[in-house]
Amino acid sequence: MFEITDIQRDYITEILNISMGSAAAVLSEMVGEEVGLSVPEVAFLPRRVAADQFDLNNSAKMSGVTQSVSGAINGDALLMFPEEKTLTIVRILLGDTVPVESLTEMEQEAMCEIGNIILNAIVSSVANLLQKEIVSSLPRFISGTGSEIYAINTGCEDDLVMFLKVGFGLESQSINGHVTLMLNVPSLREFIAHLDEKINAL
Repeated sequence: MFEITDIQRDYITEILNISMGSAAAVLSEMVGEEVGLSVPEVAFLPRRVAADQFDLNNSAKMSGVTQSVSGAINGDALLMFPEEKTLTIVRILLGDTVPVESLTEMEQEAMCEIGNIILNAIVSSVANLLQKEIVSSLPRFISGTGSEIYAINTGCEDDLVMFLKVGFGLESQSINGHVTLMLNVPSLREFIAHLDEKINAL
């Protein structure tokens, strides 16, 4: 299993918290209410291990968004929430005036919009760290168990996953989601090498 030092973990958490702050500001403007996003945990795991652990901790199905990333790093970025919470998130974004019968058809579009904001914030922070260009695909709606979602994206089961737990909070709601950045091994090693350069320069 890939291990990172406490210093590396703290630095990654710090730069991702900054990107989450930027994403939260955009979401807050959209809903007219303060949105809090946080990155309390960071772990690097092989894809198959992450899927197994995810399913152990999340009995319900998940819904979310995936984007492919390429350039300085190659892999997939995912944002997932418990399936029963997605309608709550859509109502937060679109307001209580949206008819119930319209929510299902708007759910995927709204989730893609949220995913685009949050995932692009994270990918941008990684690109800034590497000082290289990273290109993201258009967001795509996904649903299923952790194993099903991880299997949707092509790649080796030994590809490493940067696994984050994200708190999505408003005064009226508190929802836990998960952000996953699935990288192939060369991409991750380059990421860590640039990370060490930044840390050593402090």
